[in-house]
Amino acid sequence: MKPLSALAKEIRDINIANGWNVTKHEEWLDTYKIPAILALIHSEVSEALEAFRAGDVDNFCEELADTLIRVLNCVAAFTTDFDAVVHAKLERNRRRGYRHGGKRV
Repeated sequence: MKPLSALAKEIRDINIANGWNVTKHEEWLDTYKIPAILALIHSEVSEALEAFRAGDVDNFCEELADTLIRVLNCVAAFTTDFDAVVHAKLERNRRRGYRHGGKRV
């Protein structure tokens, strides 16, 4: 299996080849670009919810794949080692208490 960082590079290469804009590091300060990308990520999650509601497992999985593709395309502009970021976050989560934060769900 490819590391997430390699997958992110492949996603970016495909997007560039297909004429889509990819996120650039200097766009971090753009008050439109990053929020627009986050809205698109949210729209993919919403489409997954609709597929779940319709009982369509295949489309549900496809929409979650779209979500991951959008996330990796975005994060590749800000780190070359997203794998390390994810693993560090998992390690932090391991040290958290059972149902930390007192939330019901």
